[in-house]
Amino acid sequence: MTRPGADGVEKADAARAEDARTDAERAGLARAEDARTDAEPAGQVRAEDARSDAALEDLVRAEVVRHHEVIGRWLAGTAPREAFEEFAGAHAAGFALASPDGRLLSRAEVLAEVEALHGRVPGARIEIRHVTVVAAAGALVVAAYEEWQHGEGRRSTVVFERGPSDRLSWLRLHETRLGRSGAE
Repeated sequence: MTRPGADGVEKADAARAEDARTDAERAGLARAEDARTDAEPAGQVRAEDARSDAALEDLVRAEVVRHHEVIGRWLAGTAPREAFEEFAGAHAAGFALASPDGRLLSRAEVLAEVEALHGRVPGARIEIRHVTVVAAAGALVVAAYEEWQHGEGRRSTVVFERGPSDRLSWLRLHETRLGRSGAE
């Protein structure tokens, strides 16, 4: 038994379904065309981003290594006392250090502790490994690295502020002990 007008309803439903398929196909073709049109500029932007990322990685790696060379010379006593400003000047006014033992130290506390260590570690040598940029947004750059001294390692995460002439200032440093390694 059929209801009156059921045939007309079915035909109308079928027509709407066909229209929807046609609209979807047109939209899909338009998206595909947009993707093709955008592909070349996007590819160029990605290549520029890759060069920019590599330059930032190099900048960060150079700063982390440079800073630890300064610390190594200070600890070994091969840096004159006047050179302490090179270490101090790298830290922003609001710098803080979360040390491996869980203490949160202000810039003033870190500077006082490091200054007191001048010449206390003859032959000090600090090796930096695996420097990577974790994130960068605006003037902030977050990086991670490993620091090794006397066979003991620390995994560190640092937040830098990138200033004029690509100068990186240390804003925050978090260090975690890794333990001992035969390689130094």
